[in-house]
Amino acid sequence: MENRSYFARLLAVALSILLLAAIVIYYQGSHRAGETLVNEFEEREANTAEVVAWLLAEKAPYAGDAALRARIHELGTHLKVRITYIAAGKVLADSEVPDQDLGKLEDHSDRPEIITALASGTGKSTRFSATLQTQMLYVARKIGGLAGVPDGVLRIASPYSAVQTELTQSSQRFLAVVGVMALCAAALAFFLIRRTQGALRAFSEVVSQMDAPEASDKIRVCPGSEFKPLMDSINTLAKRNRKHLRHLLDTRSQFEAVLAKMNDGVAILDEQGSILAHNDALAALLGSRSGDCSGRHMLEAGLGLELFEAVSEALRAPDPQPIRFQARLADGPDVDVDVAPYTTQKGKRRMVLVLHDVTPIKNAERILREFVIKASHELRTPLTSIQGYAATLVESPPNDPEQMDKMLGTILKRSQEMSGIVTDLLHTASPQAEKAQG
Repeated sequence: MENRSYFARLLAVALSILLLAAIVIYYQGSHRAGETLVNEFEEREANTAEVVAWLLAEKAPYAGDAALRARIHELGTHLKVRITYIAAGKVLADSEVPDQDLGKLEDHSDRPEIITALASGTGKSTRFSATLQTQMLYVARKIGGLAGVPDGVLRIASPYSAVQTELTQSSQRFLAVVGVMALCAAALAFFLIRRTQGALRAFSEVVSQMDAPEASDKIRVCPGSEFKPLMDSINTLAKRNRKHLRHLLDTRSQFEAVLAKMNDGVAILDEQGSILAHNDALAALLGSRSGDCSGRHMLEAGLGLELFEAVSEALRAPDPQPIRFQARLADGPDVDVDVAPYTTQKGKRRMVLVLHDVTPIKNAERILREFVIKASHELRTPLTSIQGYAATLVESPPNDPEQMDKMLGTILKRSQEMSGIVTDLLHTASPQAEKAQG
């Protein structure tokens, strides 16, 4: 049994998490470094604008706009930046635009950096240049007091390409580092999972097979000493569950044997009157045409409307009580019915239905009634005759001996007829009663 501490592997995972945290910190540091790089770039360009303004002031006064343009072209060439001088929204000079094309440039008075510079002395903005197809930084500085030049704004434009290149390289290095770390972490996680998966599978197998009486009830591999109490608990639970399951199966077999040998039909009904389970005696009572009645409704199985209404009324009662009554099934058999309600652990109502066939008793009662009626009818005529002659002999006996002998002879004859009738009725009734009971 493997008893190495699972904490060691958990520690390895924790180290992986710490490594991931280091990567996040590194990324945040790189991000701040990028921001610092951008700030330095913007500060450098602001200093460049200040130097250009100083250099322009050094050459003052200017003999008109042409001299200003020449000076801006010269500075732009040496400093390798784009320099623009704007007065009242009009571009008076641009180091990268020929003098003859300056009139074609649009009004710059709505540029954000121009508006800010006119308001506070300096301004900057970043935007995409459709002309150069790159992100540009624009730094503006308010200029005034240059002799020969109207007051305006000096603007420096520099592309972000250098900064973006450095940032891209840093991002690529970061992605490479993160990729390597991710692969290492994935490999470590895969190794730990594979090592633990096989051991934990025994836990799930034992738990999933608790309903199988012959399955193994013991976990034999422990993924770590921390899991041993859990493993022992599951093993104990599985063993106890297996014992209870065998007991339940034995009890079920006993009940099934008892139900199979019962002559009375037994069925379990749900709230809708459907048959959930029954014994063979019920199927025999309902007739061979019914077959297996499980899952069928009472009416469909042939239990009859009278029985269905009684069961439905019992199910609707707030506090159902056992009831007993007699009913006739759809096929005609007469039965004594016992209904015993109960409630499942989930709160669902069920009914135990027991049917005792009383058809032979009903047939015997019918034969008895027919026998009594037939005997009464057959015996009434001779009995009446005997009673009449006997009353005559008692009340007014005849004086003629011959007439008296005739009356006594009639009484004897009628009594013999009654004796024959009784004998015939007994012989007739006995085979019919035996047939009805069989």
